[in-house]
Amino acid sequence: MPTRLQSELALSGCQMVPRIQWAPLGTSLILVSRDNARHHLHAYRGNNTVFEADISPDTPPARRPLVIPGLYRINCDRHLWERAWIYVSAHDSVALTDAQGRFTIKNVPVGLYRLRAWHEGWQKKSGSRDGRLEFVPIQDSREISVRENENTEVLFDTLTSPHEDTPAN
Repeated sequence: MPTRLQSELALSGCQMVPRIQWAPLGTSLILVSRDNARHHLHAYRGNNTVFEADISPDTPPARRPLVIPGLYRINCDRHLWERAWIYVSAHDSVALTDAQGRFTIKNVPVGLYRLRAWHEGWQKKSGSRDGRLEFVPIQDSREISVRENENTEVLFDTLTSPHEDTPAN
């Protein structure tokens, strides 16, 4: 019997945990409440709704399949400060940075690649229609060459804002 991939997004203390994560394509996202509040989660890719789910302490966890690759923004429609990001990809050459901004991607075959860094940003953008505080995302991409038996180091020091009308997918 094939193993079903699962990832969890928990609501705890009116926060989504983890705030940022990666999930392989085809993963089932398990949405679970660990606080006493009622939540209405709304997942988007760009400006398109992917799914919605009501989550509360008295309901069992909800399962939502992640079958479209790209960057998902998950908001709580009841708590404007609650947000999480999930990057869904068909490959595992993905990394989240540590507290110092470092990352490692292991077992990358020799070859040429485009490496992309993304951050939700910290510059305030106009608020959304519902009054949620929005930020301008920043990103950068680099062509890199992976060589046999060598570490490849990349410094992303010029993250900039993409055009505001272009979703970072």
